[in-house]
Amino acid sequence: MACWSLLITLMCSVTVIQESNAYNVLFVGAIGSKSHQNFYKPIVEELAKSGHQVTLVTPFPSKGVKNNIREVVVTEGNVGLMNLNHFEASFVPGVGRFVHYLEACEKTLAHKEVQELSREKYDVILLSNFFCDCYLSLIHQLKVPFIYVSPLRLLSHNAEDIGNPAYPAFLNFPILDYQHPFTFLQRTANVILETFGTRMFRHMISNLEESCRSAGLCLEDMPSFEEIQKNVSMIFLNSVRELEFPSRPYVPGIVHAGGIHCRPAKPLPQDLQEWIEGSGEHGFIFFSLGSVVKSTDLPEKNRQMLIKVFSSLKQRVLWKWDDDVMPDLPPNVKIMKWLPQQDILGHSKLRLFMTHGGLFSTFESIYHGRPIIGLPVFADQQSNMKTVERQGWGKTILWKDMTEDILLQNIIAVMDNKQMQQHVQLQSRIMRDQPISPQETVVFWTEYVIRYNGAKHLRCPIADMPWYKVYNVDVWAMMLLLALLMLWIGVQLLRTIIKCFRRTPKNKTD
Repeated sequence: MACWSLLITLMCSVTVIQESNAYNVLFVGAIGSKSHQNFYKPIVEELAKSGHQVTLVTPFPSKGVKNNIREVVVTEGNVGLMNLNHFEASFVPGVGRFVHYLEACEKTLAHKEVQELSREKYDVILLSNFFCDCYLSLIHQLKVPFIYVSPLRLLSHNAEDIGNPAYPAFLNFPILDYQHPFTFLQRTANVILETFGTRMFRHMISNLEESCRSAGLCLEDMPSFEEIQKNVSMIFLNSVRELEFPSRPYVPGIVHAGGIHCRPAKPLPQDLQEWIEGSGEHGFIFFSLGSVVKSTDLPEKNRQMLIKVFSSLKQRVLWKWDDDVMPDLPPNVKIMKWLPQQDILGHSKLRLFMTHGGLFSTFESIYHGRPIIGLPVFADQQSNMKTVERQGWGKTILWKDMTEDILLQNIIAVMDNKQMQQHVQLQSRIMRDQPISPQETVVFWTEYVIRYNGAKHLRCPIADMPWYKVYNVDVWAMMLLLALLMLWIGVQLLRTIIKCFRRTPKNKTD
């Protein structure tokens, strides 16, 4: 009997310990595309799996109920519903598009369920840095540490917030595709765009703050959004540090979790598997423009080129198309609205992946070791593909340069290129060769921020210093002035000495 009592006591003790380590986490991913969920939801699921209670603000509801996860659905945050034709827009994302996103942020913040979150208790907030800045007001109200979650790489304004120095001397502004080492003019353009882009974004966030205050969604005693941003504890990046080129230094508050969504391929649905098996020894090509770009917005001349080239191939082509039908569809081409991308990329019969070059698709290609042809449409897709080209495992075709010959030549060149296959396999090994998984990484550092109440001891002082002090501009200016002063004094002394030597003594006359 005594043994049973002891066992029950031990079990209760373990339960109490487990419960004491369970935290209440608020994850705000209110604005974004479906692809962004590939980064957010694995983080949410890993935290829930570790015993923490997670409340997720999202425009995309999950199928079914998941343990320890509560969802607050705000459909206005789905950027895919904004009816933007990305083929008609310029390559550089316009200010108008940003304004749409910021307006959506305010609409989601006004939701009754979202407003009620301010009356709940949380241990930490994970906030998407993709136009969710109006939720900084919620962080102010809850007064808990917060972590930025970036579905992209490190953005300049976020680097400022956490005190990570910018390096425009060798790192591209997101929309540029310069190759290191940069020329003087490239460095100049990079610095100008970096500075202008950051200031423009700060200005838009300032306007959002004014609108938030006017709408009564932000409290009167709230400091500025910029001040709240400076209190960020960490940033979770959708980037694999070992794959970044050129490599850059990071402060301790930057945590890499790129590839967290990547996983081994699962069996395909039976009908799709049978269609792929029917491709025989020639295999198949997979073509997808992702979840934000609507393939049905494709210019007709480009669609016709694709159709003609695909129909001339021995391979079958699986095409993600946002409609049930397509005119003049060749017999070797199959269209589907939704496809399990990673399961397809891991299939042994896949010969080539044709993609828009988004960051998530690029990581999945690396993970599964698949060379690609990139057809970038907007934002960072072109620079992503230029990086792929430099690393030697893919080709880029710009829509404005596309012809039937260029498309066919690139398909054949990449499909049968063993060297490209070797390059991407090397990238895949590097990506997988990490001391701990991205899943373990995000759980550990989230708990770390909670345990140490924001982990302020990791904060880099650069975040609180003006730029001229960070780069010692005032020191170098003083040294230059001293040097010029010494030079001036030297010149004056020299002139005085020369004048003395040039004087001729006067002869005395009787």
